[in-house]
Amino acid sequence: MTSKIINFIFGFFSIILFVQKGSWESRKLKVLITSLISIPIKRFKNIKRDRELVEEQYDEISGTYIKDNYYVGRERFSVVDGQIKKTDSIQNMKKIRKEINSLLNDYKFKTILEVGAGELTSLDAIYSQFGPELDCYGIDLSLNRVYHGKREYQKRHQKIPTIAKADATMLPFEDNAFDLVFTRHTLEQMPLIYKQALDEIIRVAKRNIILFEPSYEKSNFVQKLKMIDSDYVRGIPKYLSKKDNAHIVDSFLMKNSANPLNHTACYKISLDKENSKISSKPIKFVCPYTKTSLEKRNEYYYSQASKKAFSIIEGIPNFDPRYSLFLSSLDNLN
Repeated sequence: MTSKIINFIFGFFSIILFVQKGSWESRKLKVLITSLISIPIKRFKNIKRDRELVEEQYDEISGTYIKDNYYVGRERFSVVDGQIKKTDSIQNMKKIRKEINSLLNDYKFKTILEVGAGELTSLDAIYSQFGPELDCYGIDLSLNRVYHGKREYQKRHQKIPTIAKADATMLPFEDNAFDLVFTRHTLEQMPLIYKQALDEIIRVAKRNIILFEPSYEKSNFVQKLKMIDSDYVRGIPKYLSKKDNAHIVDSFLMKNSANPLNHTACYKISLDKENSKISSKPIKFVCPYTKTSLEKRNEYYYSQASKKAFSIIEGIPNFDPRYSLFLSSLDNLN
């Protein structure tokens, strides 16, 4: 019933406003009308974007990012060199990856972590430019996405990133581990827990963080409505302004973005930390609960401190706390 109402109102306003079918104006009008109708409905039903919903959605669409990035170009409205144009998704994503790499040129790093690595397309582009000495790491909530990404990555490179399924609010790494940490439309999906995720990102980064996330604060009216309707993250700059050891050095809208109504912004963040030396020392996984060392056994990692076991599936460790198992120590029985 709701979709019929939206289509009726959209058709009515399209006629009286002389909006051409298939145009960018038509797309904006549809999003505007949809948001104005669905926002109060979702508020009334208390529909929220939570971890379970996000994991399920991305598990179901796993592989589509690889297809859109490399194999089957999909025509869509995108931001191309600062202009809204209808373009091929493959060409648009090439420009996005190139712009990201140009921003990374300002940093010196030997280790890099992507929180929300998805299908590893961003890490692929970064390693292609900054490798082969670069050590790449990635975690994602969706095991399916990193699994598909790993298989695709192996077609292009011999050196594979160290990846895991993990929760961004409980990263399985030690403090001050990485020269550079970044996200790309990851915090977007965490309206309820983005503060905890940012705290973890700050914890594991040595000095520099880059967030490629949609910005409610820099959005136009229609994008603001869409972000509210989609329950995307809002408030990143405000939260960071309260952190004593984290400072936004610069923030701006990217010149290239996949969706003009979800326009990516870049936040360059500097941390006040003493341990900021560049290092090529291997970074090991730690227990997401205790941040202490793990013992790797045949088919799982084990933490003596938390008595938790973490499975390994297709070579990918699962450090998501919701899937960990309590495993009592046999030492107590001897």
